[in-house]
Amino acid sequence: MRRRIIAVTPLISLLLFLFSGLYLDNWSLAWTFFLLIPVSMILFSSHPLKRLPDMMPLIALVAFLWLGFGFNLWHPGWLVFLLIPLVDMIVERRINARKIVAVLVTGGYIAIGLITGKWSPTWIMFLLIPIINTLFFPRNHSFISFSGNEIKNKFRHIIIDEEKDEDEL
Repeated sequence: MRRRIIAVTPLISLLLFLFSGLYLDNWSLAWTFFLLIPVSMILFSSHPLKRLPDMMPLIALVAFLWLGFGFNLWHPGWLVFLLIPLVDMIVERRINARKIVAVLVTGGYIAIGLITGKWSPTWIMFLLIPIINTLFFPRNHSFISFSGNEIKNKFRHIIIDEEKDEDEL
């Protein structure tokens, strides 16, 4: 049944697109129904709860666009993006220092915005998240270096050897 739903999702998206555009005369909302195609593939996978943190950015984007285009709720609609780290922390059941930094900066942004009413210039404080995490909580695999020979070997393998394989076919 999951495969059937995934297979029919493009047709459902087209139906909703045409209904929203032709009958509701809301073409700006109509095109967002095509985002159901990748969402359905993720939702109807074999383990959707395990994949929830991976699909949350797309779900938040779809919800934000529907709230914005469909109901003109752009301002409170941006709050759906806060679900991305929240769902990640709930599903993984782990909170590390990098996530705490993100929660604290986001909480600070919301507090400053509610107190002062200045949302627009204070968004720049979100740049603190990668700065603090890079300085104080670096990941072991975040710094990648290649030697000249490694790059040559990769280039030779990908470009030259692949062309030889294609010529043999």
